[in-house]
Amino acid sequence: MSGDMAAEARPDAIAFTINGRPVAVAAAPVTRLADVLRDELGLTGTKIGCNAGDCGACTVLLDGRQVCACMVAVGQAEGRAVTTVEGLAEGTELNALQAAFRRHGAAQCGICTPGMLMAATDLLARNPAPDRAQVMDALGGVLCRCTGYIKIVEAVLDAAGADNTVEPAAGAAVGASISRIDALAKLTGTDPFAADAIPADALWLRVVRSPHARARFAVGDLEPFLAAHPGLVRVMTAEDIPFNGHGINPAIKDQPVLADGVVRYRGEAVVALVGERTAVAAIRDEELPIHYEPAEAVTDVATATKEDATLVQEDKSGNLLIEGYVTRGDTEGALGQCAAVAEGDFETAYVEHAYIEIEAGWARRVGERLELHVTTQAPYMNREEVANILRISEDRVRIVPTACGGGFGGKLDVHLHGVLAVAAMATDRPVAAVYDRPESMASSTKRHPSTIHARLGCDRSGILQAMEMEADFNTGAYASFGPTVASRVPVHASGPYKIPNQRARGRAILTNGPPAGAFRGFGVPQAAIAHETLIDDLAEKLGIDRLELRIRNALRH
Repeated sequence: MSGDMAAEARPDAIAFTINGRPVAVAAAPVTRLADVLRDELGLTGTKIGCNAGDCGACTVLLDGRQVCACMVAVGQAEGRAVTTVEGLAEGTELNALQAAFRRHGAAQCGICTPGMLMAATDLLARNPAPDRAQVMDALGGVLCRCTGYIKIVEAVLDAAGADNTVEPAAGAAVGASISRIDALAKLTGTDPFAADAIPADALWLRVVRSPHARARFAVGDLEPFLAAHPGLVRVMTAEDIPFNGHGINPAIKDQPVLADGVVRYRGEAVVALVGERTAVAAIRDEELPIHYEPAEAVTDVATATKEDATLVQEDKSGNLLIEGYVTRGDTEGALGQCAAVAEGDFETAYVEHAYIEIEAGWARRVGERLELHVTTQAPYMNREEVANILRISEDRVRIVPTACGGGFGGKLDVHLHGVLAVAAMATDRPVAAVYDRPESMASSTKRHPSTIHARLGCDRSGILQAMEMEADFNTGAYASFGPTVASRVPVHASGPYKIPNQRARGRAILTNGPPAGAFRGFGVPQAAIAHETLIDDLAEKLGIDRLELRIRNALRH
């Protein structure tokens, strides 16, 4: 723990016990307890996912009762007892609750695990023999995006003696589970996530983002601005980026690391402030000499595909990024011969990934190499992107993937990677950044909104004969996984069914919305909504059981 002795010497230090040990911290009484635990005492097992009391990742015990540490001022802990996940294990052994979590595989990504353990500890102390409903109620303040809660609830019931499931050891029976190799670290709060192991001497980086969905802008003289803000080391603009383009598609690098005179969606990165943490955090966006000239934004596919639509990217005619086709047989003729045809229009919206761990990372220069510690799902693709941005060879870039607190496809794209890498190479200092939840939601990729028209036909016995689908996907301002979605959806348009005649088209359309990327299925769930609904409609028209119709048409090989 850092700073305890120095704090004890100060008469205004706030004293309390943490995991049974007395501490005193010299922090403003209104400082969030979560920040004191992590930044002053080094107890990073307490996670921060929202700083709003919504996700529960920061749950700790205050005098034995669960609280969200992000919503408790450290002054409220004066003279009281705080328990964090680091205080649960009995010496070097997991306690009964942690051991139950390990047996049941209740820790997956692990970002919510400390909060779940603390909430369950509170419950079991008050009620040693809870039923399932009581367990679910007690854990209701801690969100999980991985497990579906079942294994977590079963683990708590197991610890309470209510779950009598016999689980054979790995190798002792067919299907016996193997304990996760990282379970111990996740259950004790020692597994380092991207925001947990930032060097003490790191500079901090904050991205300044566009308040407009579409605008031209100019950055004024930055020298007076730098002089007026002690602790600010530099302000990075597009001119500082060796190659100012990235994109997960090998052939398309259309998204700038920092916008170069044009912003194409609200939340796009414009400049980056690098300096001491308190100095960078204190600067208001309005203080920067950035002049915007807003213009009317193209916000949806219908507007973007009009004949006179404004182009989001000037070289993409009709705002069409890419399209994909699948054709087989005589679809129109077959539909005309069908005994029943179902037809419909379907529309889906943006969906936020809502991973509990927000984007974070830090980078440092090691000789002539760049080392980047980051939350990611794709370290090798990240290495290619960072090397390309820096204009150096890939063997000079090392990506260190930290524990990833949920991704679901959203952490396949780069987020902080490029700007951190450039800043670390330029300053020859470690440079770190951690988004807050609003910034994550403003800047991260989403599931593609879609507009789909489809027709599906079958004969009198319910055997599918033909399908037609036109699917437009709003890929936002930049490509991301738009090409993958546009080409994959036509392939999956027919679902797991045999259809001899098919015509399907998928289009990725550019708009002034946030980039849409990978999200568990790459457009396939949107298409499934259409074809599964139409199958239900056919079943109703023919008086055939819905499941039976699906069985008759399911692919066999």
